[in-house]
Parts: sequence; C-alpha cells; structure tokens
Amino acid sequence: MRIRYRGPSGGGSLELAEDATVTQLLSALKAETGAGAIAVKFGWPLQTLDAQQGGLVVRELGLQRENLTVIPLESPEQQQEPQPAVASQPSTAVSGSGTADIDAELAASLSYGSGEDVKVEMPESRTNLVLRVMPDDGDCMFTAVGGALGGLVPLGASSGTNEYTPAALRRLVVNTIRENPFRFDVNFLGARPETYCGRLLNGMWGGGIELSILSEIFRIEICSVDVKTGKAYHFGEQQDYNEFCVVIYSGVHYDRVAETAPEGALGMVEFDVTRWNVVGNERILRRTQNITQMLRDRHYYTSVSDFVVVCNQCHEILQGEKAITQHARVTGHSGVTEIQDDT
Repeated sequence: MRIRYRGPSGGGSLELAEDATVTQLLSALKAETGAGAIAVKFGWPLQTLDAQQGGLVVRELGLQRENLTVIPLESPEQQQEPQPAVASQPSTAVSGSGTADIDAELAASLSYGSGEDVKVEMPESRTNLVLRVMPDDGDCMFTAVGGALGGLVPLGASSGTNEYTPAALRRLVVNTIRENPFRFDVNFLGARPETYCGRLLNGMWGGGIELSILSEIFRIEICSVDVKTGKAYHFGEQQDYNEFCVVIYSGVHYDRVAETAPEGALGMVEFDVTRWNVVGNERILRRTQNITQMLRDRHYYTSVSDFVVVCNQCHEILQGEKAITQHARVTGHSGVTEIQDDT
C-alpha cells in the first residue's frame, strides 16, 4: 500500500504492508521526515490522526487515497519558524492585524510558478497578447482592472482620469454599496454592509462582488479567466456594454491581459491595449485561453480550497484561504508557509 504525504521539507511517498496500522504509519512518517514527534492531518475539513488510533488498520480508514500533511512538533523553547519548501515571493513585514496587511502577507506567502514573459502571438493582427503580472500586495485585482479603465468616466461623474488607483476604486465600490443598501444587503455581501465596506477600505481582497460593481460603474464588461479550470466569468455580459477587458485569476491573485506590438515593430514604443470592442471578442478570448494553458503548465495557480499551510507563529495547520484569513484576523498572526505536495 502506497501513502503520499507532504511536509515542510516537501512531499514524498512510502510503502506499507496491506495490514499496516496507524502506529506503523506514524513510525514510518517519523523516519521519513526525521522528526521526533509529528502531527498528521488528513481530509477536508482537516482531521488529526493521532496515537490513540494506533491499533486501527490504515486501509480501513481509507488513508491510502489521502495526501497526508505531516507537521513536526517541537517543544516551545525549540520552536522555530518553518522554512518554505520552495522559493517563495518576498513577504511584506506586517505590523498589527489589519485586513490589508493580512491579505498582502497571505498573497506574498503563497508560492506558485512564474507568470513573467508569458505571451501569445496573434498573426492576424501582427500583435502579441501578453500577461502583465501585478504586485502581490493585496490590491492585485484593483490594480489589474484599474489599468484597463484609464479615460473612462464612472457612472454619475462628469469626468474621468487616465489612472485609477486601487484606493480610488475601493472608494467607488464602497460608495455604490452604501448608496444601494437594499440591493447590497447582508445576504448579498455575506456581512453587514458597513462591516463589509470597512473591510474593503482597510484593504480586503477584491473578488467577484467588486468586479461586478466596477463593471457597472464604468459600463464595461470584465472577463475573469480562472487559470486552473480555464473557465471564463463575464461580469456585465448582458448589459450591452461596448467594451470589455480581461483579467486572469490564479486562485489568490489577479493579473491583467494586454495586447501589444512585438518589440521593435514599426519603431513604436511599447503600448498596451487593455480594452477591446465586445463585438468580435473571440480572438482575444481564444488567445487568453492559450495563456491560461501556458500558466497551468507552469503551475501558476493556487487552489484556495485545498492548499495547506502552517502558521509561522503558532504552527497551527490551516487549509484553504477562508481558514487562513480567519485565523490571521482572530489571532493577529502574520506569515504562513505553504506545505507542498509531491505533484
């Protein structure tokens, strides 16, 4: 029987007898990881496999189909912050437990492949469709969309601007929510409107709710393409808007798609086209799918429902974005390390 596992030093597998017990499994995992004492997590939601279950047969628990998460346990005086199993992006120092700092720290702590220099040639227009990678600072969605909104006039305003900052977009979204309390109620937002607005102004990550509101404010269709599944989500699709833009979502991060002339073409300075006419958008969407395929090949995504991390301060094991964010907001702890599997 083969058991797969992942720990702070990476993933692996081991072979056990068909009638192996939990005690034998724990002993084998200790030997493989070199740890004196370990915690073993499995399932979703996470459960703990402990010595009290030692006499149970592993196969009867169905664990041969699980990818076990192994965490070394140390005495308090020996505890050290775990080191990332793979090279991770630089973390931002966090002070306090503000939502913005927590979300930025989470984004910076999660590791995935590089999205730099991803481009697809479009011979029909003699241009390239490229991925513009956004900073991992908790504002990536607003930065990605904001880069495509320059020159547009927000609904109810008399003029626009050439550059919409994340802070400006957050305020616009918050104003829209506050002006429509019956539409954006607790059932729609998942929190009391004022609570939600406060979190958003404090740096909470943007997502589908904010994309739909920004689409309405700027009267533009926003297409968000998921890297892992390749599925495209269209915000404002049925509103007969003239233009659309495209962002790519990699599980915890948004990047922008742009069309640009090949380097040196026509002697022109590089210039990004970030909005296109909705009519005839098939060529852009088709090439975007090519980009997401390239990103999948680079493993440029994090599955927010099943990735597992260890808190760098209290060493609690957490699974999924929701659990991590809640833990950070309750405890004020900052910094997590993703526990990689062997895939």
